[in-house]
Amino acid sequence: MTKHSFPAFSAAYRKRWRDAGLWMDMTLHQGFDRTVASQPDKAVLITADRSYTLAEFKAESTALAAGLLGAGIGPGDIVAVQLPNWVEFCLLQIALSRIGAVIQPIHTVFRERETANLLAFCRSDAIIVPDTYKDFAFADMVRSLRPQLPALRKMVVARGEADTAAGESTLEDLIEDGRSNPQRLAGITTAADDIFYLNFTSGTEGNPKGFLHVHDAVISLHKRLIQHMPTDTVMLTCSPMTHTFGHFEMYYTYLAGFPMVVVDRYSPTEILAQIERERVTKLSGTPAHFFGLLHHPEFTKYDTSSVKSVAVGGARSSPELIAELGRVWGVKSANTYGMGETIIHTRTVPDDPEERIRSTVGRPIFGAELKIVDQNDRAAVQPAGAIGEICFRGPTLFVGYHNQPEKTAETRDAEGWFYTGDLGYVDEDGYLHFVGRAREVINRGGSKIHPKEIEELLCQHPAIVQAAVVGMPDERLGERVCAYIVTRDGQEVGVEEISDFLIEHKAMKYLHPEVIVRLEEMPMTPTGKIQKVALQKDAAGRAALSGTGAVQ
Repeated sequence: MTKHSFPAFSAAYRKRWRDAGLWMDMTLHQGFDRTVASQPDKAVLITADRSYTLAEFKAESTALAAGLLGAGIGPGDIVAVQLPNWVEFCLLQIALSRIGAVIQPIHTVFRERETANLLAFCRSDAIIVPDTYKDFAFADMVRSLRPQLPALRKMVVARGEADTAAGESTLEDLIEDGRSNPQRLAGITTAADDIFYLNFTSGTEGNPKGFLHVHDAVISLHKRLIQHMPTDTVMLTCSPMTHTFGHFEMYYTYLAGFPMVVVDRYSPTEILAQIERERVTKLSGTPAHFFGLLHHPEFTKYDTSSVKSVAVGGARSSPELIAELGRVWGVKSANTYGMGETIIHTRTVPDDPEERIRSTVGRPIFGAELKIVDQNDRAAVQPAGAIGEICFRGPTLFVGYHNQPEKTAETRDAEGWFYTGDLGYVDEDGYLHFVGRAREVINRGGSKIHPKEIEELLCQHPAIVQAAVVGMPDERLGERVCAYIVTRDGQEVGVEEISDFLIEHKAMKYLHPEVIVRLEEMPMTPTGKIQKVALQKDAAGRAALSGTGAVQ
């Protein structure tokens, strides 16, 4: 059996947040059990086929927990879950918490290479996969990988057949076995400061890192956010539950009993139909998801007037998208800043001025602290208006990076500050303005250029749907500004037209892209972010072949 060496918070650190009332000393399954006790007959999981009450969901998830124990999966084990947004994923969230295991979501777009790398790096003890999904045989993939993964002791198949001779089980069989053996759970003890969640940064810079969270950091945050949500909330998330954003959206169901409409893939027509049918009030997803919904040719055929709030996460929202959400649904979309390591750091609120909602990512949430330091001297705190590295301290901080203590040490200091690697500045009213990743800054002949500023200007051009700006290697200047764009209906937009547009918008000359590359679509991460690394590599290749500044 694999024995994992997890980092841990110090006793003093844990005491600090409990004494402040910011940690509630509650595990995910304990919070869920309290919700079930208060409203057992409420239907909370709604699929195209059926719905589950809280009592039904608890019975199924508890049986699954006992079945997992019978299969040799127990406290401290890392269990990879590579499933779409199925009810089975929801059951596993609670079941794995109940037995003290660590859930490790893996994106369903990953194939042999990515899946094998993550399983080997984490030394995962078990994996749960669909037999097939979207015409891909996940179970066969894992079977082919098992010889090179000696730590992987158990494979469980959802919605398919298992090779029992090879020690596999089906998820359905584990549930049935667990119904007959509830006594297995009697000896299991868990604590709110146990690690229960392992996921990976999206890797837009390459080399993703696995961040670890304890119950208290995540559950306490969601319990507080729930206090600000209407009691008649009905939710639907477009994001995959393998992504932290989509994963944690389910916690509002477990901790408050808000119904969740579960859809297993992003289909605008299906989602629009479900909004109309179930009268969804809270919709969540990435900017790309919302763009696809709002601009779908059949959008007006559906009644989406029930939508009262939207949560846009996973990537930066453009001011144009925020404005469009307001026009269509009359909502003030919260702009948030956070990452897997911190969950939520800052956010705007409906009472904020419109200009602040459009141009900032808000102020620190309860318990969170914010400071900006000099990129080259972390001891030097920057004054208001000065750009520097964004730093976080608060009760939602991750414990550390899995199997990468040196990475953890690079991002922490003795006072508990986490150094994000992101750039921004704080204005005189305390609002955070996000500028971008430190490694994305373009150095053009000594002038530091922040891509986000150019990207937001480009997205105001009527022909441009998406824009991403990277540095293109240049022998004389070091780097030139290279803009990748996706246009409406494939329109051609050249360097000269872009330059004229930016002049009209009073943009400084050094912000003008010198190379424009039009793409049919942007390379995206599984979490809905543009893969800047892929674009940087492409720009380097183009620089080696051509020195011209024309549309490519």
